[in-house]
Amino acid sequence: MTTEARIAFVIFFFAVWCFLGLLAWAVLAVVRRGRGALLALPLGLAAAAIAGVAVPLLGKDDAAGFFISLATALVGGVVGTAAGLLFAHVITDLRPPRGSPFDQPRER
Repeated sequence: MTTEARIAFVIFFFAVWCFLGLLAWAVLAVVRRGRGALLALPLGLAAAAIAGVAVPLLGKDDAAGFFISLATALVGGVVGTAAGLLFAHVITDLRPPRGSPFDQPRER
């Protein structure tokens, strides 16, 4: 296999893993109505790529490993996006709009 083909495979894998992270981010962004989602996007994509890379690094480098890496990339994207949303909530003190079902008094 040529070097160009190897590079193309690696780019393809990262594109698929990041796409799965983007799907997880999009679902959580819709659920949250976009509040804090922009800050969570890089964390979600990075976590999906890291989770996807972890599978081949741990030794599963065949076809089954590819499909396992897809599942781990999706889970990593969800975890990374959730962490990003939590981080956005902490640094910006996001509050739901008044009258929203999520609008509850905060206890300090």
